[in-house]
Amino acid sequence: MSSYEYYNFPIQLVSGFLDDSKKVLIDISHYCIYRVFNDNFDKYSGSFAGHQKACDDLGIDVKNVAEAYQNGKTLYESSIDKSPMVGMSSEMYWDYMSNEKTEFEKVLLLGDLAFKSILGAKSYIKLDNKYWFSRMNGSAKSITKEELSPKIQRYLNEYQTKKIKNKLIADWGLSSYSRYNRGFYISYKMSLEDLAYHAEKIRKSTQDKKIKEEVKSAHEKAMQRLANENGLK
Repeated sequence: MSSYEYYNFPIQLVSGFLDDSKKVLIDISHYCIYRVFNDNFDKYSGSFAGHQKACDDLGIDVKNVAEAYQNGKTLYESSIDKSPMVGMSSEMYWDYMSNEKTEFEKVLLLGDLAFKSILGAKSYIKLDNKYWFSRMNGSAKSITKEELSPKIQRYLNEYQTKKIKNKLIADWGLSSYSRYNRGFYISYKMSLEDLAYHAEKIRKSTQDKKIKEEVKSAHEKAMQRLANENGLK
């Protein structure tokens, strides 16, 4: 039984999930164990026995403690500074580790984790599919479709992206809003109505600013024309 409700890890660790989900999940567990062990070094006495205690606290049964330690240490030390972090509930983790999942179910998990890695502590954010799928691919930065793994690429089309979002909205607690603008807004904390309110408020502010700038530009051009005409007289 885990005393940790969530397993937190860098989004880069989901790379290759559709190719070998078990390996990715094992790597995530090794990373999390080492991170807990390292961040609480005194508590776990800095020993292999302490590392085993960290495994127990996380509710993870490790057959080879030395191997798990070394793999976790390698993953921890190779993670990028300020890497986007994401949390997966221990319940969700064990559901995917213990039960067979279809590829689409795996894609849903990636979509969920990608969104949450982008949101961080924010209540809502605006993004586009390119950025979303980059995170699903395990990339911290936005990359091109051609740079995505072949299996992830197959889902980057209008039909599949809508299907994924709609399922996350129906069953995973996502709110998503898009209307007459590029990209879309997401939130796991706001209702759809509240999300729409903030999105439209931002859109109106942007429109008002654009109109103000256009009026200013038109005024300056008009004055320049008048100055030119007066100069000809």
